[in-house]
Amino acid sequence: MKQLFVIVAVIVIYSSAAAESLKIGLLQIEDSVPFYVAAQEGFFEEENVRVELVPFLSALERDSALTAGAIDGAISDPIGALLLDQGRELLKITSLGLGKTPAEGVFAILAAPSSGIQTVEDLKGVEIAVSNATIIEYVTDRLLEMHGFSPEQIRKVEVKKMPIRMQMLLSDSVQAATLPEPLSSIAAGKGARVLISDADLDQSLSQTVVVISTKAMIDKKEAIRSLFRAYARAVEAINGDPERFRALVVEKGRIPPFMTDSYPIAVYPAPEPFSRELFEPAAQWLAAKGLIEMIAYEDIVATDFLVN
Repeated sequence: MKQLFVIVAVIVIYSSAAAESLKIGLLQIEDSVPFYVAAQEGFFEEENVRVELVPFLSALERDSALTAGAIDGAISDPIGALLLDQGRELLKITSLGLGKTPAEGVFAILAAPSSGIQTVEDLKGVEIAVSNATIIEYVTDRLLEMHGFSPEQIRKVEVKKMPIRMQMLLSDSVQAATLPEPLSSIAAGKGARVLISDADLDQSLSQTVVVISTKAMIDKKEAIRSLFRAYARAVEAINGDPERFRALVVEKGRIPPFMTDSYPIAVYPAPEPFSRELFEPAAQWLAAKGLIEMIAYEDIVATDFLVN
């Protein structure tokens, strides 16, 4: 009878652990691909975690879901994560996504086809279309500052929706704009001129990060560890045979048809804590603009959860 009780107890404990699940919010960007690969290849199941991948069409919808507790985590970026958290301990930045090296940079400043702008220097005093208080504005400021622009020489105009921003650039309604891939390549293919890209630098300016709600970090710690073990296996699979996953990259990254065969598949870094070196410039930029009170690295970045 005692042996039977022990067996039943073990089954109950195992079933409870196996039942733990996570909901992860994803935008339609190539940065999300490792999560889809982990689902497709069965890595989540093999790591004993149930993961529901929840697609979102906008960062606003994703952030609203995260704040409401409708999802446990999401792909975001450091600017968006800091703005959402505002020091309220709503979330933790748990891992770097893409952007460990400049080669993974995805933003470019482009000139309109008929603008006459030929070089970065020509942008002094020219309004550049961006979305304010986002990773796009951050990268724009950093790129131009690194080229010697003073704050007074950097002028911006807000065009929040990226497809509209691209169309305004191509129609010469704005003289310049900052766009992510694949929109920057699409615009360049239609006559816009790439003036500078963050991929051209010797340091990374733009990253994506995986954020997890603070509540989930407490309540579902083992599930999160399992999530990232599966994520790490997905990264290894992609990097080992990228062409096998091209169709998935094209679909989830919304790569246009004319680029499907030539679009370079990123080398995805294994999950790792978001570094202080990447965190500090983003936090300082937001604080200098008065958008947040300065948040300490230790208060929002999780650095030990990836240890098995």
